[in-house]
Amino acid sequence: MAHPRSLTALVLFTAVALIGITLRPLLPIDETRYVGVAWDMHVTGDYFVPTKNFELYTHKPPLLFWLINLLWGVFGVSEYVARLAAPVFTVTALWLTGRLATQLWPEDTGIGGRAVWALAGTFAFAFYGGATMFDTALATATLLGLLSLVAAVRTGLWRYWAGLGVALAVGVLAKGPVIFVHLLPAVLLVPFWARTLPAVRLPRLGAGLGIAILTGVAVAGLWLGPAIITGGAEYRDAVLWKQSAGRIAQSFAHARPVYWYATVLPVFLFPWIFIPQLWRALAKAQWTDTGLRLAIAWAGSAFVLFSLISGKQLHYLIPELPAVALVVARLRPTFGETRLWIPAGLIAALGVVFCLAGLGVVDATQATGLLTPRVTLLAVGLSLLAICGLALNYPVLRGGAILSLGLLLSLGATVRFTGIYAAYDTRSIGEYIAPFEDSGIAVFTSSYHAEFNFAARATRHMDQIDTPQGLAQWQIDHPNGVIVGRVDKTPITATPTDTVVFRDRPYGLWAVADLTQKDPK
Repeated sequence: MAHPRSLTALVLFTAVALIGITLRPLLPIDETRYVGVAWDMHVTGDYFVPTKNFELYTHKPPLLFWLINLLWGVFGVSEYVARLAAPVFTVTALWLTGRLATQLWPEDTGIGGRAVWALAGTFAFAFYGGATMFDTALATATLLGLLSLVAAVRTGLWRYWAGLGVALAVGVLAKGPVIFVHLLPAVLLVPFWARTLPAVRLPRLGAGLGIAILTGVAVAGLWLGPAIITGGAEYRDAVLWKQSAGRIAQSFAHARPVYWYATVLPVFLFPWIFIPQLWRALAKAQWTDTGLRLAIAWAGSAFVLFSLISGKQLHYLIPELPAVALVVARLRPTFGETRLWIPAGLIAALGVVFCLAGLGVVDATQATGLLTPRVTLLAVGLSLLAICGLALNYPVLRGGAILSLGLLLSLGATVRFTGIYAAYDTRSIGEYIAPFEDSGIAVFTSSYHAEFNFAARATRHMDQIDTPQGLAQWQIDHPNGVIVGRVDKTPITATPTDTVVFRDRPYGLWAVADLTQKDPK
């Protein structure tokens, strides 16, 4: 049962997450792609091998897509229901963080609640917590694994090593073998962080890890075996190597320099990184503490390993944010009463910028013409200033949650009540092209990520075309079809039947039957 303090944080975070996903559309290309893959699964009934635009999708395993389909089965098919999958994982991770804190420091009453508040107040966790992506599912698996690992080390019972194996399997189902980057260092560093616990001899540690791996293989194999059989070697290689472990050895997408994560820590660890008292508490902390050592081994190892991997994205380290929350929660009693003056000052400065933009003193349209009307910017600016004032009236952990969650809602309101929402919403294009499905739908682009499939409720493949010759032939073969593409990129001279702003660019919709000029430019 959740502690009353943690329950308040869980309820607050859940409410903000449920409101937050109404304030913005599914964001292309990631969120629209993943919901599109889940939609393919719903249409085809194939729950083993995911497809994107009804073609083999090898980039991610199926856990997220399974949960979306489960939610659709219970509540009906809709975009909002699909987007509930992310908060399910996020709130579970919050609760598990409180459980892990209590397990590590059973003598510290209130540590579970403080850990939940600390994680809820970490802006990066709140921001990505509502995103239809895989990282909070991976964080959930990581926390399940650490709970099992700590129990295994303390009790010596083999069943907890098997529990670690189940957590590894959940991680593999969530995002592939990358789960080992998050969990394996904590296992290998047991002699470092568990020095005050009953001695764990290396042979027993090795045997426990062997049990965990065998259990994980057995559980993940319930999906992977049928998937390999039906998906073939291409699916096996991509899921088990190229999209996860392969990033260590070679560059794919998102290649960045080794120091990149260090440069984004101020954003990633906001607001806690801006509290001077916390830094002083870190300097004076008792680093013989088992829990603090585990947090350092866990988060520090992942930080180093992901820095060495060529492909980097901020959300790759989301599973390590609970470790940060544990440290903040543990040290919170040591730095007395304080307020979030620096973080609140930064948000207040952002609020002032919004107010100036709303008053016309700063021209926000220089950044993008979508930031209108100005009254929205003024309202958001005033709300940010009010949030800062409210946060400063609460103790640091609750104040941090108010600050981060309030900032999240304010940014969401900026999207919802300006031109940004419509410009990134795929539904206008999806609803237009849906009636043409039987006649054919073509998307002129160098790379199509199924952005419109769910919005159109497509039940068959959309054709991706990237050459004028291919487009000309497609028009001949589909005289009653429809073509979607950027007006400035699509080689059609005729005026589009309709034009929609999408991703801040004009997209044309050409009904082939209406074209007076069939030949490409």
